[in-house]
Amino acid sequence: MSDLLEARLRRWWCEQPIIRTIDEARAFVQDVGFAVLFGGDRPTYPCLREISRDDEAEMTSSGMGEDFEAMWSWKDSLPAQGKAWLGRFLGSRQTLLSPDLLADLYEYPGEPDDFTHCENLSPSARNLAEMLLVEGAMTTRSARSALGMKGRDFDRLVAELGRSLLITGYGIDESGPGWPASVIELTARVFDVPGDGGREERDASATARFLDTMVQATPRELQRAFRWDRDRAHDALRRATGEP
Repeated sequence: MSDLLEARLRRWWCEQPIIRTIDEARAFVQDVGFAVLFGGDRPTYPCLREISRDDEAEMTSSGMGEDFEAMWSWKDSLPAQGKAWLGRFLGSRQTLLSPDLLADLYEYPGEPDDFTHCENLSPSARNLAEMLLVEGAMTTRSARSALGMKGRDFDRLVAELGRSLLITGYGIDESGPGWPASVIELTARVFDVPGDGGREERDASATARFLDTMVQATPRELQRAFRWDRDRAHDALRRATGEP
């Protein structure tokens, strides 16, 4: 293991006691700024599952460990409480963002209809955003049905809007039959976005947060994580580090 990876794992709470409560999960997301739900074989970002994994946890009737079920409930409860944004962002994986980092990264005016400012949205993604604007928070089940879409196609729309940070997971609805349904909502109706300051100032702030969490990072890593172009990533790194 490289020295950098060891330093990153320490920064990502991997050497701390297992977290067991939603308050600890909220503190983790607030501290690191961003975290994927599942890390995969090669750790690249802070990971909620890894720091909550308890191999000695009892199994529940669902066949899942109590540790997994707790983590799964946190990822729904934190966004519903306005404590963390949830969507497919880092590497298109399910990601939690702290509200302050979200505010720095958010590109639009901060009104519920600000998705109209996103020029690259597909017509279908725009239709979903417009439906949320009119109807308010909806379960993915009901939104998919209203649009007459198949699951995989609908998931692509949710991912597309998530990459632009325009919608967020917003808890679950347990009123219907079967498994609880995930709820989605427009980000600007849940969080105070965008943050204070101009675009360059907020880019530098987000970059400083990224550098602190990643210990050190290249412009390419920043570019890939935040979906910025090369010039924007280089300029933000220069501002964040005070380089001329």
